[in-house]
Amino acid sequence: MEEFLNNSELKGFIDAINSVKELDDNMLTDELVNQMIESITGSFSSELANQAVNQIIQNLELQRQTREQAAEMIETLKDALNTIVYGDAVLTGGKRKIIDAIINNIYSLFDTVVEKYHNYSIELPMKLEEGAQVPTYAHDTDAAADMYSMEDIEIPAHFKSVPVKTGVHIQLPEGWVAMLFPRSSIGAKTPLRLSNSAGIIDSGYRGEVRALYDNIGDEPYQIHKGDRIAQMLVMPSYRFKANIVDSLEDSDRGEDGFGSTGA
Repeated sequence: MEEFLNNSELKGFIDAINSVKELDDNMLTDELVNQMIESITGSFSSELANQAVNQIIQNLELQRQTREQAAEMIETLKDALNTIVYGDAVLTGGKRKIIDAIINNIYSLFDTVVEKYHNYSIELPMKLEEGAQVPTYAHDTDAAADMYSMEDIEIPAHFKSVPVKTGVHIQLPEGWVAMLFPRSSIGAKTPLRLSNSAGIIDSGYRGEVRALYDNIGDEPYQIHKGDRIAQMLVMPSYRFKANIVDSLEDSDRGEDGFGSTGA
């Protein structure tokens, strides 16, 4: 929690609150209070507020927080700020109005963090061929983005490894990987099967992302331009260094595999 409270922009807002607390109540006319509140509201739509949001999101990503965990942490952060700002202090009149305005805007900023936050989110450089569609997430909680065919193509019956164009080229950061899977509706409702089960797209690849399909059915299958033909999952990739040992630690499963736990 400390790293969030030490966020430079948040500390600036807290310092501003402490400055308001030190003001003389007698000098806070209604006109001055309204002017200060208007100025505060304006500052929260500025670059300063965006920097605070982005810094908090970066901290959440570094901590590998899920979206649900991030929302819980933000609520905890709100409680911590309430204690810091209000505590046992009795704030009335103009001071209370000004401080409430700052806090309400900070909470609005926090709500923006929760709205924008997706764990491990990145901006993915993407080049589209003419006629290609940008991959899209159907729901806010979806892990993978739908990929669209950019061509009409027929896959003959009992035919293997037909590449279907998406027209999408991506530039993954080093340490990230994209994986191409069939959509569940394709497996359930069509005779198409992805030839390589899951396509692995490395960070150094700059070619087109294409879906490689087999048709296991007895009839040709027609794919139309704009059909959702696959889903792409983007996530961090970790490489391992082999540590050769003489034996491995025992486990309750041991070497049992291939259906050892039942059908």
